[in-house]
Amino acid sequence: MKKQLVSLSKKLITLILGIILIFGLPMQKSLAACPENLQELQELFDIQLQRSYTRGVVDAAHAREDEIDNTLWSITSDNPDLIWREVDGKPQVLMVTWTAWNGYNDKVGEKMQLSREVWTTPVPQLQTFGSELSLNEDNLTLRLEQYLGLPPRNGKSKFVQMWVEPKDLFRPCPDPEINDTSCDLEFPDNVEPLHEEWVNDKILTSYGENGYPWTRLGYTYDWGSIATEIGGSEFVVSSGAEVEIDSVINTVEYVR
Repeated sequence: MKKQLVSLSKKLITLILGIILIFGLPMQKSLAACPENLQELQELFDIQLQRSYTRGVVDAAHAREDEIDNTLWSITSDNPDLIWREVDGKPQVLMVTWTAWNGYNDKVGEKMQLSREVWTTPVPQLQTFGSELSLNEDNLTLRLEQYLGLPPRNGKSKFVQMWVEPKDLFRPCPDPEINDTSCDLEFPDNVEPLHEEWVNDKILTSYGENGYPWTRLGYTYDWGSIATEIGGSEFVVSSGAEVEIDSVINTVEYVR
């Protein structure tokens, strides 16, 4: 019985501190509104999570020059942080996506043609970020959702690493180049019309109800950090690209 009370107390403390510290609620307001049972407190916590995420979506809709990050990971052979290999004389870089889809599970070590665009980050950027977190499984998953600009409790459960040829990658920005360390706010003069159309279509569909905080600046929107909005460097693998699945690893195992 004593152990159960201690466990319950720890959960209550974690939830209260999460609401106060992560979302900046005044101490007296949080305590005055403190529900009498854990379920109601969890509901309050989830409401604050959703509000924080929604604020991120609204903010991301208005990209500004002072939000440009000049330290994005570049996909270049001289970037020492990347993992490369060569197959039939063609370079391939290791990328990772977070998903709940089971279609990759039996494809490890095999090539597959993607039937849709896949949003990725370069390996090992996400592992480096996750290895610095000392959180339990639920909180770790939430922190990754925040870092990658995803809705809370969205159900993603595994990380899939894949080998990708650089020609099949582009940045989800007006400036799609992958070999530099920043994204411009405006389309370059030589941008492909199809890419300009892709960006404009995404703008129309990204920021409404059930939207995403797409920065258009080459990085994910970290809606859980007090210090910065800059998350991971993001790249899109084009639909129709042929990739090789390197591994499928559950969320917690991947980042620890």
